[in-house]
Order: sequence, then C-alpha cells, then structure tokens
Amino acid sequence: MKSYQGEQSIHMVGRAWQIRIMLKQWQNQWGPEATIADILSTKRLNKHANFHHN
Repeated sequence: MKSYQGEQSIHMVGRAWQIRIMLKQWQNQWGPEATIADILSTKRLNKHANFHHN
C-alpha cells in the first residue's frame, strides 16, 4: 500500500483491507472522533514545530 500526504490531503492506494487497517490504526491513535482534517492539521503543526526545533 502507498500513501501520499500533501498539505491538505491524503491519498491512499492499495487494497480495501489495507486501507481499512490504516484507518483503524489512525482511529486508535487519534481517537474515534478525529477527522482527516484534524490529523492533517496536527501533522502540519508537528512538522513546523520539528522544523523550528532542529
């Protein structure tokens, strides 16, 4: 399975069962109420925080 993350999107290419597993892992990590937009904004904030701390 391949996934591509942009600033405002996530693209997953793979079998349905692979994508379900990935989404389930995200749900376990981020919580059942988190949306893709929440995950993207958090990753974007973390990316900028890590960049400024290096």
